[in-house]
Amino acid sequence: MNTVTSDQWKWYQFDLEEADGIADIIKDYQYPRDEWFCQQLQKKNSNHIQVDVIGESELIYGSLIYHKESFDQKNYDSFHFYITEEFIITAGIDLKILENTSHERMIERMKQSANTAESFFILLGEIMKKHLNGFDQFESHFRELLWEVRHNNNIDVLDEIHKARYDLLIWTNLISSVQEVTMGIEEAFHKKINQTVEYQRMCKKIEIGLTLIEQYQKEFDALIKLEEVVSTHRGNEIMKALTLLTAISTPLTAFGALWGMNFKEMPELDLKFGYIYALILIVLSTVAIYLYLRMKGWTGDLLKGRKKNSFFK
Repeated sequence: MNTVTSDQWKWYQFDLEEADGIADIIKDYQYPRDEWFCQQLQKKNSNHIQVDVIGESELIYGSLIYHKESFDQKNYDSFHFYITEEFIITAGIDLKILENTSHERMIERMKQSANTAESFFILLGEIMKKHLNGFDQFESHFRELLWEVRHNNNIDVLDEIHKARYDLLIWTNLISSVQEVTMGIEEAFHKKINQTVEYQRMCKKIEIGLTLIEQYQKEFDALIKLEEVVSTHRGNEIMKALTLLTAISTPLTAFGALWGMNFKEMPELDLKFGYIYALILIVLSTVAIYLYLRMKGWTGDLLKGRKKNSFFK
């Protein structure tokens, strides 16, 4: 157990294996400790927020998932918290995950806070900073996808688009969970924190995160619609090409079938130049069908090469 002590409150940090120590701290408080201690500490893969007011004392307790890998269901990090006016208890939090945070500076800021709620906002703010920093890498990958769609639009790129969109859902879930905890603290301690700087900073970080998510969702929708239009167009072009190929090869198929017959009496068998006549007839009929399709405008752009860096041409 690690303890951070301020003039107004204390912060107890526990590992999950030190659960007995938590019981010793909260046993003298008439709070719903049994529900939190006996039930919630056993849950490691869910977010849970509970706000209670007993007499004139406010408290909030629950769990928060603050890190998760996109495609690994079991790879996540969560911690439990229990906040009263006198103390903060956290169990299972790994501050090493906050890579870009100076832990000493963060703890010093927490010590200078006027109350536990404001202090906890500093910790949540560092978690939100981690999420927002993650968007920098996400944005870089998203920009690469934009160019991939233009230069190399295929099923692999479509798969990467949907993987990135799933990543965005993970970020949405993480930030929404922090927002839920923030709203719970506001409900419990609103008179003490509404005008504090740390609360305002927390709200602004959440606003930035949700704005980024909304913007990326719009861009993904536009990107997927573009992908659908391009794929549909190319599919139609392929069908047109197959239809055109079938129409043009019809004379060759028909005459080949006709002269491949084995009837005993066939008038063309005795023609001196029958072979040449057959070739000329096949070529002329094929060219005639092609010219007819072209005159009708049914060949489209099928006979043109696709231009580089173009979606349709």
